[in-house]
Amino acid sequence: MSETTTAPAVPAQLPCPRCQHSVPYFDQLNSAFFVCPKCHTYFETHDLTKKPQILGKFEGESTLPIVLPIGTAGTLRGQPYRVLGFQLRREKHAAYQWQEYMLRHEQTGAYCQLAVYEGHWLLLEPAGRDYRVIGHATGRGAYIDEVEDDYHIYNSYQPRVLYAAGEFDWDFREDERLTITEYIAPPRMLVREKNGHQSAKWYKGEHLEPDEVATAFGVPRDSLPYRSGVGAVQPAPGQTTWPTLRTFSLLMMLLVVLTQLALLFIKPEKQLLREEFSTGRASPGGEVSPAASEAMAAGSNTVLVSKPFEVTGPAALQFELASTTLYNQWLEVPVTLVNERTGQSYEFTKNLEFYTGVEQGETWREGDTDQEATLAGIPSGRYHLTLYPVTENGMDLPLRLTASQHTPLQSNGILALLLLALYPAVQYWRRHSHDATRWQNSDYGPTDNS
Repeated sequence: MSETTTAPAVPAQLPCPRCQHSVPYFDQLNSAFFVCPKCHTYFETHDLTKKPQILGKFEGESTLPIVLPIGTAGTLRGQPYRVLGFQLRREKHAAYQWQEYMLRHEQTGAYCQLAVYEGHWLLLEPAGRDYRVIGHATGRGAYIDEVEDDYHIYNSYQPRVLYAAGEFDWDFREDERLTITEYIAPPRMLVREKNGHQSAKWYKGEHLEPDEVATAFGVPRDSLPYRSGVGAVQPAPGQTTWPTLRTFSLLMMLLVVLTQLALLFIKPEKQLLREEFSTGRASPGGEVSPAASEAMAAGSNTVLVSKPFEVTGPAALQFELASTTLYNQWLEVPVTLVNERTGQSYEFTKNLEFYTGVEQGETWREGDTDQEATLAGIPSGRYHLTLYPVTENGMDLPLRLTASQHTPLQSNGILALLLLALYPAVQYWRRHSHDATRWQNSDYGPTDNS
């Protein structure tokens, strides 16, 4: 699309048969229907040597502003066009209105339409072929099966012309006899025009951004109609990137799953330690030292030391602490993993608690009797665990400790899957919401909005 406009051509002139005002026109070969810019008389003339025939008159001005003045030339998508005509239309059984600008190709003389409704622009050109509609052409569920996409019925109506300006090569009043049916596959549209038993005429349309229209015809962007809602063929967010994004995300998620499965095969889980402890306060001889007595008074229990075990690292170690008899009680267990050669230590703390009761006839439960922890990047060596259990009033509770190496970190895999799915999920929701809003303006959508 060029950002320059072509130099304006000098139009021919003919007098209005009602007010004698000079009516400019550009297509001297084909134009035969005109609207006087002063008195808004609609008249026809095929022979300038004969008196024009008055066909009607439009009262007042267009209720919607003409943002592309008649005679404006521009370059749209690399092609030179000139605005020759304007129409304000509505459906026969609806009040909303839209605008249609007649464009003539400056080199070939071919015509196309530039339509705008609520700020959404559509360029329509003759399709040059017929299409086969599957189902009743104007019925719910009708669609056109094309190679690039399926076009689904979106609207069907009879038009009414409320106002016109400029020159035309056909009597647009005849359009009010047409049944126009629109089929969409955003950002494209197929339009079927049918007049009784005559053969249908087909047009192909494509969505245009307002900036593209403003640049093509050299008009200020803010002079164009404000865009509201979702247009019939307005592309959904990420229309061009969505297929790539969806494929990439699915492939990456599959890679994460395969990686997790490979880790299960290459590095299967290996149990390093399973040991049962008692959190009781008594020392092995049954005596309690003064220091221990002071600690026990604060709720501390005996320090527990596990059997030593070997780690082949670097590795991720997973620990499970469980106290199956925990009942309406809490147990706090600070744990230190100690390398017996270097003295390097790694710490974590887990709180186990379980409470239950009956309130207003309903049984309630709170907490868990087991907890898990993970330490990553542990180097090779001989290790043991030191536990410092704390219970309410130093109660004696059983405690089971399990340590495993190469445990598949499902949490990491799940986190990776969630992160990979986050942006596609947001885009999918935006696209779904966009499409749902689009079909709210149609009587042929997934739900009947008529």
